[in-house]
Amino acid sequence: MTVEEAVHGILTANSTVIALCPSSRILVPGDWQNIQSPYIIHFPASSSQIHTHGEGLALLRIYDFYQVSIFAASYSGARALADAVIAALDGYHSGLTALFGSEFHVQEHETRTHHLALNFRIAYAPS
Repeated sequence: MTVEEAVHGILTANSTVIALCPSSRILVPGDWQNIQSPYIIHFPASSSQIHTHGEGLALLRIYDFYQVSIFAASYSGARALADAVIAALDGYHSGLTALFGSEFHVQEHETRTHHLALNFRIAYAPS
């Protein structure tokens, strides 16, 4: 399983996130056109890997910057969804640890969309 699949599973399994954004609008980067807001696009922006010792040599991937972008028609809608995503993803999940780091707000005037870019640091042991 990839880190994108693991994060996707966490977000789509969270009832608070899904109440604010349907699971069909939680996406990885692609050639998306005319997505109805609110929606989420998540992806690793930078990564490294280390080998840990235990029973053999296990691979641990570190994502120093895993971005979860929230897009909504209003700032309050984006904020509510961002808070739900942080609550859902921040912490330990089987094989994945996510630590919320920072956020950045952009108001996109052309599309009348508010974009909250959330930055997580993720440690993931691929299965």
